[in-house]
Amino acid sequence: MGHVIKFSELAKALRTASAEFNRRLCKQCQNNIIQQRRWFSTGPKLFGVWEPDGLDEPKFGKYTKIDIKMNGYDYVVLESFSKFMKSVSTTMDLDMKVVAIPPRTSSIKTFFENSTKVKENFSLKRYERKLRFDTILCTKLTIFLDVLRHNLPAGVDFELKSFSKEEEEFRFIPSEEKLSLLARLASLEKEKLERERRKDKF
Repeated sequence: MGHVIKFSELAKALRTASAEFNRRLCKQCQNNIIQQRRWFSTGPKLFGVWEPDGLDEPKFGKYTKIDIKMNGYDYVVLESFSKFMKSVSTTMDLDMKVVAIPPRTSSIKTFFENSTKVKENFSLKRYERKLRFDTILCTKLTIFLDVLRHNLPAGVDFELKSFSKEEEEFRFIPSEEKLSLLARLASLEKEKLERERRKDKF
């Protein structure tokens, strides 16, 4: 393996060599060389790094609470693509979460010709996944969307949108025990109202 030379050491060696070279030249030659260096130098230091004053770090805008909703009828394809986009977000150093949404079931019916009699009945499930960003730079979001759009499999749709309260509640499957307790509470409330009505009659 070769020797590793730091940039600062290389610059120091070049300055030393340049000073030694100038020392051995006559006064007129030194002035000519310095004048030529000024034509090609962009800063006060010949071997330094020069940047204009007043430069700040570039500032990029951020999006907050962004959802990318993906829908598809094939569960395997949608789940595999979600994992692929998760690996892309890890490569891009993005803080992204994949949120699973319960499927939405729809019933499709076909009828006999010129009749209202049902010929076939289909039950279709439309699966959904959300790619969720709490915060993301606007420059990285455009790149991420380009990767998603160019690799989107057939039969999968996507939509970019903000958080929605109704959709946020839909992703949670209600507890059967909680529903039974709520139904029992409603029946008790109804019985209480019936007893009060009977008392008012007498």
